[in-house]
Amino acid sequence: MAERANLVFHNKEIDGTAMKRLISRLIDHFGMGYTSHILDQIKALGFHQATTTSISLGIEDLLTIPSKGWLVQDAEQQSFLLEKHYYYGAVHAVEKLRQSVEIWYATSEYLKQEMNSNFRITDPSNPVYLMSFSGARGNASQVHQLVGMRGLMADPQGQMIDLPIQSNLREGLSLTEYIISCYGARKGVVDTAVRTADAGYLTRRLVEVVQHIIVRRRDCGTIRGIFVSPQNGMTEKLFVQTLIGRVLADDIYIGSRCIAARNQDIGIGLVNRFITTFRAQPFRAQPIYIRTPFTCRSTSWICQLCYGRSPTHGDLVELGEAVGIIAGQSIG
Repeated sequence: MAERANLVFHNKEIDGTAMKRLISRLIDHFGMGYTSHILDQIKALGFHQATTTSISLGIEDLLTIPSKGWLVQDAEQQSFLLEKHYYYGAVHAVEKLRQSVEIWYATSEYLKQEMNSNFRITDPSNPVYLMSFSGARGNASQVHQLVGMRGLMADPQGQMIDLPIQSNLREGLSLTEYIISCYGARKGVVDTAVRTADAGYLTRRLVEVVQHIIVRRRDCGTIRGIFVSPQNGMTEKLFVQTLIGRVLADDIYIGSRCIAARNQDIGIGLVNRFITTFRAQPFRAQPIYIRTPFTCRSTSWICQLCYGRSPTHGDLVELGEAVGIIAGQSIG
């Protein structure tokens, strides 16, 4: 019972971002084996809660935004003024299209913000709100089209149509709006097919170039590396992301005391010590010299220490790992 009393209780909502952070901390502190056991329990809890909650969806759950009427009216007035300026020759046709798109885009984005606060204040347990903002199904943009406005559409050439769809799918579309909507929907289907083909071709070319890069040795013996320091305009978050998983190319000293040796891999504990030092003594703290694949002495392969930790298991990458193919597939 005494052990349970010492446990930290976090009373907060765990969304996708918070879950990623939690998993990362669990791996850092307890390793992969114990983390997988905890994640199994979280998965079982999630399935149980999803079953007992039994979320269903009806048309009454699509809450319309009260401020939509005057927002659309304001945008129409701005568009009318723009039309007058164009009629009298004060605005060019290209500039008119650009400004019209900007007006309706700003209105659509403001409606999206209003939609979030409307759900949060009116009904935080709304099924549409829960499903989209938890990441289970759908996203904010799709919900916005259901309860806000469909907004601007693109024609088959990719040009924005300056006549926006002011209605949402809950209210229903007029004939003109439906035809414009079909324009945009067709463009979306064609683009998806083209993007899939392009992505596959890019992956193939990348893998072809880097497939020979394999981890063949533990250490290439290089003395080269790159310097990393938060004093060079680098944010603290980027500083942490750059260092974690890398290997030191030189010893790190605080005063006359060595706190980390060359060829030591950098974990979260060591990074926190570096940050504390930089905060306490920003002018005396030395930049950190790390090894990277760019400075590896080998030409056709790579060594363990220059590659660093594998994101898969959090330990140094294994010998024989085809890191080139992994990188090519990750980018493509």
